[in-house]
Amino acid sequence: MPAERVTSKSPWHVVFVLDDSESMSGQAVTDLNEAMDTMIEEMRLLSQGMKPYFKVSVVSFGSDSRILTKVQSEGQVDLNVVSKFSGSSGSTNAAAALSDAYNILAANGGADSDFDPFVFFLSDGAPDNAQLALDAGQRIKTLSIPAGTPRIVTIGLGSPNDSFMGALASNPELYKRLQKSSDIKKLLPAVGTIAGTKADANGVIEAIMQL
Repeated sequence: MPAERVTSKSPWHVVFVLDDSESMSGQAVTDLNEAMDTMIEEMRLLSQGMKPYFKVSVVSFGSDSRILTKVQSEGQVDLNVVSKFSGSSGSTNAAAALSDAYNILAANGGADSDFDPFVFFLSDGAPDNAQLALDAGQRIKTLSIPAGTPRIVTIGLGSPNDSFMGALASNPELYKRLQKSSDIKKLLPAVGTIAGTKADANGVIEAIMQL
């Protein structure tokens, strides 16, 4: 039975797939780093230093994909690792990063009492190979694990490929195109607070859509 809210007994696995390609250099990557810092702090506030409420995985991508942290609690996450993006990692190999996200989820399926897993994909451009990336995303969206089928939320900055981002999301309404990169400093930290105030995964989706 799906969890009604995020608690230590029904933790939320959140996978962040984040663009660190050269097009993200400058203000966009500065805002992303600040957003990641604040979001982890919000998660820590929710659990109040007691039993973990979250399982956090972070995958960055440029020309290659890198797993920065894998299924760590909010208290274990090293901010020096997950908020040090540089925007200097070449092109946009989204397919490799989404494949890494799939592998993380498939190998860490959780329990049927867990909160539904989510994948947050952020990019400011077009992927090197859109079809390969969509294929990898489809594998995530049809993955059957004890915690439930993962939901994909896509976040666009700058000049994203709207068609790709809408198709990658679990539904087109879960594509959030931000007007300016600083908006990410509101959206990502909200991930850490919405879970404590909304009743279930559908409530989280509704809140994200309203941000």
